[in-house]
Amino acid sequence: MQVVLIVAQSLDGFITRHDEPGVAWASKADQRWFGQALEEFDCQVMASGTYAIVREHLRSKLEDGRLRIVMTRRPQSYLADQQSGALEFSSQPALEILESLKNSDRTSCVLLGGATAHDAFLQAGLVDEIWVTIEPRLFGQGTPVIKKRQDQQLEMIDTQRLPESDSLVIRYRVKK
Repeated sequence: MQVVLIVAQSLDGFITRHDEPGVAWASKADQRWFGQALEEFDCQVMASGTYAIVREHLRSKLEDGRLRIVMTRRPQSYLADQQSGALEFSSQPALEILESLKNSDRTSCVLLGGATAHDAFLQAGLVDEIWVTIEPRLFGQGTPVIKKRQDQQLEMIDTQRLPESDSLVIRYRVKK
């Protein structure tokens, strides 16, 4: 199974603007590109903080056949939102989540925010590629892409300037 981490970040490496959750600050060009990129994957994994931000938007898309897994320490807190095969909540480690996705015949998974989910999958060696949109913004503070100490070597696959913007998408392969 292919696992791709997709993230939008400021030029100085933050996925949030200061203390504001989410990426509403990202360019319209990136939002369009991101929506199209998600179509390539049959499952999504995100942390509970990201789910809280996108909950209402996500719930309107649950009939599209994609499985969404939300990583949380307290899956029982989300029983009202749970929809088997569409939206599930898990306290399992990243490796077990990936194994369950493989066992459900999923073939490509997108790893969405936040830094906790990024760290878990990267530290377990489960990320194949990282697609990062560099937005021409400087924040000085916010949530970094990762929080835990890592040493991941990446190999650039390609770059793309998003139409009608100064945003740049860089695709990397994680060297294993």
